[in-house]
This record gives sequence, structure tokens and C-alpha cells, in this order.
Amino acid sequence: MRLVTHAEIHFNQENTPISDQFDDVYFSNQDGLEESRYVFQQGNQLWQRWLKHEHAYFIIAETGFGTGLNFLAVTTLFREFRQQFPQATLQRLFFISFEKYPLTREALTLAHQHYPQFSALTAQLQAHWLNPIEGCYRFHFEETTLDLWFGDIHDNLPQLGDYMRDKIDAWFLDGFAPNKNPDMWNDALYTQMYRYTKPQGTFATFTAASAVRKGLESAGFSVQKRKGYGKKRECLVGEKTLEKPTALFTPWYLPQPAQFEGVADIAIVGGGIASLFTAFALMQRGTNVTLYCEDPQPAMNASGNKQGAFYPQLSDDDERNIRFYIQAFAYGLQQLRNAENLIEFEHKFCGVALCGYNEKSAVKLQKVSQLQLPEGIYNNLNQAELSDKVGLPLPCGGGFIPQGGWLATQQFVQNLFAYLQLHGLIIKTSQKVTALSPQKNGWLVTNAENDAFYHQIVVLANGHQLHEFPQTQSLPLYAVRGQVSQIPTSESLLKLKSVLCYDGYLTPADQAKTNHCIGASHVRDCADRTFSEQEQRENQEKIQKNLDGMPWVKEVDTSANLARIGVRCAVRDRIPMVGNVPNFAQQCVDYKNLFNLRRRKQPIPPAAVFPNLYLIGALGSRGLTSAPILGETLASLIYNEPLPLSEDLIHHLSASRSWIRKLLKGTSIENLSS
Repeated sequence: MRLVTHAEIHFNQENTPISDQFDDVYFSNQDGLEESRYVFQQGNQLWQRWLKHEHAYFIIAETGFGTGLNFLAVTTLFREFRQQFPQATLQRLFFISFEKYPLTREALTLAHQHYPQFSALTAQLQAHWLNPIEGCYRFHFEETTLDLWFGDIHDNLPQLGDYMRDKIDAWFLDGFAPNKNPDMWNDALYTQMYRYTKPQGTFATFTAASAVRKGLESAGFSVQKRKGYGKKRECLVGEKTLEKPTALFTPWYLPQPAQFEGVADIAIVGGGIASLFTAFALMQRGTNVTLYCEDPQPAMNASGNKQGAFYPQLSDDDERNIRFYIQAFAYGLQQLRNAENLIEFEHKFCGVALCGYNEKSAVKLQKVSQLQLPEGIYNNLNQAELSDKVGLPLPCGGGFIPQGGWLATQQFVQNLFAYLQLHGLIIKTSQKVTALSPQKNGWLVTNAENDAFYHQIVVLANGHQLHEFPQTQSLPLYAVRGQVSQIPTSESLLKLKSVLCYDGYLTPADQAKTNHCIGASHVRDCADRTFSEQEQRENQEKIQKNLDGMPWVKEVDTSANLARIGVRCAVRDRIPMVGNVPNFAQQCVDYKNLFNLRRRKQPIPPAAVFPNLYLIGALGSRGLTSAPILGETLASLIYNEPLPLSEDLIHHLSASRSWIRKLLKGTSIENLSS
């Protein structure tokens, strides 16, 4: 876990921001905007290339986000291009930027005051700005997608991974000057740049330093000098002209995009939160989406609770899980804020309290506090402080997640599906998919009535039933039954201000101030959805036991026997799965000697998968938090776009991870299921 250090800046007489860390300007004193246009836009010949571009998107990568001036300028230019040429093949822009020392929101706002022409963009950027840990954070600006990688570029750039080889169209080399920031400008950067640059892809930079020129040439770029901007005599531009092979480092995890022609026709199997955000992300890309829902309407199973908690899973034993959930939480919060403008749904970002109700939970929360996460993510509070946040007395301290909260899950899912239907989504209810049959250019989806429907691409998002197909039966998934009780409010319970977690959870009163949700039971390997009086009592007893001594817990009353039962899909390592459906049988053949092949550095083929078949599953009890980023990741993969997560997290989310980890350690094929 690496935390981010914010930039320390001041402004000179020309109101140009100056980095205290590097003692250098963020852009030219003369005119930063014109410098950006001249050096980067014209240096990469963007307008001319956009006119001839044959793909739906164009990818720019940048070293040094700074104030975001290059992003603001090129996004504006791209909008002008789209307005003038709406029928062009090129429709969308990806802007990938690396920043080791991000500005604070206050400093960013000050820097943006000098560019009122970008006010709409800067307001949106400032609204979503955050205090991050290191890693990738995705932001949407209509036709432009911004991926901000916070942290050292030499740690983050390799995390674009095998998947991003030969994909980047243009580079903006815009870190602080080489003599001020020599740690960035080195051969490792240039080698990685070459690996990720598309053939005939370009770069442009303000510097003409000979070490930079020689390093780029040595990496494989052709380099030319051109007149510099303003007082600078020269600057550099170049192109990837050589064809040097770029090796796969982890072919057993290589994500593989879909193959299709024209407008993608995609079937999604499932009707819950995972299906929702996958459909949402795909339709943002112009996809024709058909949803197959087994129930009479969506959100009737695990996504059907009256109130669900929204917060990241902060474990104390797996750093990758924490990073994933923190980044998922940031993206999910952005998407929920956007949804406020599209649909109505009950919700409140009231914070989530995590109680250290016994020694084990207190030790766990103490370990989480030692990670020193940003205050916007996690605060360690004593008993009095946590009680104040909750609005009710507690017997213990714990943690507080200030941006967490609750939302009416079923209402949210059903209303957003209805919104998507108005924009072209086809929903087929009471359709249990029983078979998937591969075709030459797609799949046949067959239902229980033996009706078959053809689609180019299929996404499986049907929860605990995901592994009921021959293609998915080897996945180590299991069902978890959960009963959530609905209880009436009371004089004391109405004072509850935040979601309360204690080896269970209790939500604040709903919008009508009549009911709360409390739960949930956890019964592994059980898909039964009938009401259980025992689990109803246990939901009540759990809070009264874990928060014993607090008079208000006696007002928790589940005796009305109001409850919802859902069945979640889970996996042992408590992290979701997303991506290609792996061909287990073929991988067992290809990777039978993976340990030795890797040790001897022999050729290893890319992972065998079922073409155009994808999954999103094992969301467990954190689907509200993880579904938005998982749906976006899956849509990006299908369309061969940049992914919004680092390569190590993509590996961590791979559906084949359980057996690949064993094969990498030399486990025999016969023992994979143990």
C-alpha cells in the first residue's frame, strides 16, 4: 500500500504555479495554454491524425498531470473536432496521465481560475477530485475518459501491463524539466513508452535535452527537433517506426477483447447490480444490449434489499483487496453521484461506522488504521467520537468511512434499468438461460423453453448460478444465503445517523422514517430462499450481543418477521471475478508444465478462453461498491480500450486465478481441485 504525497506549490508574479518539490514551473510563464497547444497538440499533429483515424477511440498518455491544463486543452479540441465532424469514425478520447504529486483540490481550484474558458470541465474535475492512495482512478467527461494514475510513474507505468502493448497513439512528455526531475526522464521510461506505443504512434515534448533525445532513439523512436515555444530554441517530436517485438510477461493472465463487426450485439445473463452496471457501461459505448432475467423483474434476488450499505471492504490481510475496494469505492461514488441526475432513488451518504465490538475486530481495525489511509477514506475514532458520528452511544471505538452510506438497492437497480430501457436496452424477463452454444461469430443463448437467440457476445452475470454452464463449471464459486430483516423504527433508533457495522449492519431509518434494515445472515452453500425464523432471531440477537450494555439495542425488534432473502455468489479469497471465461480444460493442457516453462523461460501461449464469452461475478456482500468499476472494466475489455485498474489487480480479479496460482507453484493438474 503506497500513499500519495500532495504537491506543494506557490504562484509567481505571472500567476504561474511553481512546484516546491522540483523548483520548476508547471507551464510556460509566457502562455501555458498556447504552449500546450503548440508543443503537444501540434507536435503530435492531432487534428490531422484524427481526420484519418480508423478506430472509434484515440489514446493519449501523459507524464505529469499537474494542473490538468493539457487535458483541458485537448478535451476542448476534441469536442471541436467532434462538432465539426460528427460522422467521423473517431468518437471517443482516452487520456491516461501519471502524477506523483497531485495538487490538493484547493490548489487545483486556484490554478484553474486563470482559465475560465474551461469552467465546465474544471468544475467537473474539481467536484470528483479526491485524496487518493496510489493507483488508477477513472473519470468520465462525456466523450473523453480520463485515467489518472497517482504515484511514481516507474511503479505505475508497468502496471498498464501486457494488455496495453502497442495501443497508445500519442504521448505528451510533460514532466518537470530533465535537470529538475532526472528520476523520471530515464531509459526505463522510454523503454516502457515504446512497449505501449502503437506502430506509427508519436510523442512530443517541450525539452530538447540530448540525453532525452538519445534515450528515445535508443528505445526505438525516430526523433526530430522542431522550433521550441516562446523563448525555448528547440523541442522534440518523434514516432515509433521500428518494429521490435514486445514480449508477454504474464500470458496466462492476458485479458482478451471481443471480436465483432459493426455495432456490438451483447447478451447479459442476470438481473442484478452486476448486470446493471455492465449494461450501463456498454450502452455508453453504443452497444445493443439484451438482458435475460430469470425473475419476473430485475433485482429480485441478492440486489433486491430495501436498503444496502455502500462502503469499501477494508481487510487487514490482503493489500490488493484493500486497493481494489478503495478504487472501486471512489469510482462507485462518482457513478452514484451521476445517477442522482438520471433517476430517483432513496439514499444518503451519511458515513459508515465500523465497530471494534470485540478483541478480534478491534485488532483488525487497529491494523487498518496503521495503513494511514486518507481521512476521506477511513478515520480511526475512539468510543466518544464514534458514538457522536453514529448518533447513539456505543460500547467501543472503531473506524468511520465518511463518504459511505446506504441506498435503496432494489429501487435503484429497477429505476436505472427502466432508464436504460428508455435508451434502447431490451429486457427479457422470466427467461432462465439453460445453455450456451458457440457459433462461428458468436453464441446461441437457449432458455428453459428451448428458445434460442443469437448474440455476438455473451456476459454471464447471474450470481450464484454463474457456474451452472459447462463453460463455467470449474470456477470455484459457492452460494451464500442471506436474510435481511426489516424492523420498525423507535424513538432511539431514529437518532441513528450513519450505517452501523458490528458483524452485521443496521441502517438509518428509510426516507419515510418508518423502518430500518438489519442483517444479514450468512449461510454458505445454501440457495434456499424461504423465510427462516431462526435467522430472523439471530439478526436481532447479533446486535444485542455485540453491542451489549447499550439500552437502545433493546428497541431492535425483528418479531414482525419482515425480511428479504437473497443468495449471493462468493469465492474463498473474497474478491470478485471479471473478464474472459477461461477454458479450463485447454489451460490444463497448455499450462501442465507452467512452472517449468516459466523457470526455463520457454515460450508460453496466451491463456485459452472461450471467445466472446465474459463474466462478472463473486461480488459477495459488496456488490454495491464493486459493481460499477467491474462493469466499466468489462466493457473496456470487450472494446479493447484501456482498463481502469492496474495489471496486478486485473490478475487478482481473473476467473482463472485459483488454478493459475497453483500451476505457477508447480501443482499437478490432478490436484487443482483440492
